[in-house]
Amino acid sequence: MFKYIKSKLKLFITLICIAFLASCQGDSKNSNLELSNFIKPEYFFQESLLSCKLVEGKTLNSVERFVPKFIDSFIKMGGETEELYFLFPLEEDQTDTQVFEVLLNHSDPLSLDRLNLTLTALSFDDIARCASSSVSTSSLWLTNQTIFASPVISEILECNYIDGFSYATIKLVLEQFTDALIKNNLQVNVLYSEEDMSSSKFYWTNIFSSLESRQNFIESWQALEISKEIQELLLEQSICQSSQTYRRYRVL
Repeated sequence: MFKYIKSKLKLFITLICIAFLASCQGDSKNSNLELSNFIKPEYFFQESLLSCKLVEGKTLNSVERFVPKFIDSFIKMGGETEELYFLFPLEEDQTDTQVFEVLLNHSDPLSLDRLNLTLTALSFDDIARCASSSVSTSSLWLTNQTIFASPVISEILECNYIDGFSYATIKLVLEQFTDALIKNNLQVNVLYSEEDMSSSKFYWTNIFSSLESRQNFIESWQALEISKEIQELLLEQSICQSSQTYRRYRVL
């Protein structure tokens, strides 16, 4: 109870500080803009995403046979420090293997070029047609990573900040959320990402060890009184589309 009161008090005091800044500026939108310039995410890495579809007559086995050749060539080009994942969408708990996403986590701006060059050199387009990177984001972990197995369940929400809001204004809510996860020992890895070409769009990714653990998390989270408060605070600042769930395999 004391920890809960302390958490509420921390949030209340910080909100008072924000309100004070707003009163000094005389305009809440201007105040939020000033706050956005002062509080920025400390990104860990970048993410680049390729959307792919299998060529007619090709199967998941074709992709699996391709992966070892790809890894060997990509590492020789200097990609040994990157992380690469294949994401297959889940529809009613069934994996769709005809379309998939190739996700690269990297810190080197040249890594995406190395990825594309390797795929081209190995004629990956004979197996699948991939669009050029449609999404490029800068990302940070909101939680400590506790799930390292592969495959995992990846749930991604695409969101937009409501006018006047940003990471700076939502940061307190995110901290309250992660505090609640720790306090209640809820197992999930949470990633926050902002699209590089948009100041208002962000992505929220939940990582679970299985579909069962995802369902257990949802039930446990919704049973907490604080979950409703946090949801309301998030909805005050952002609008999110329905989540897309994937089975994610790490290949590098």
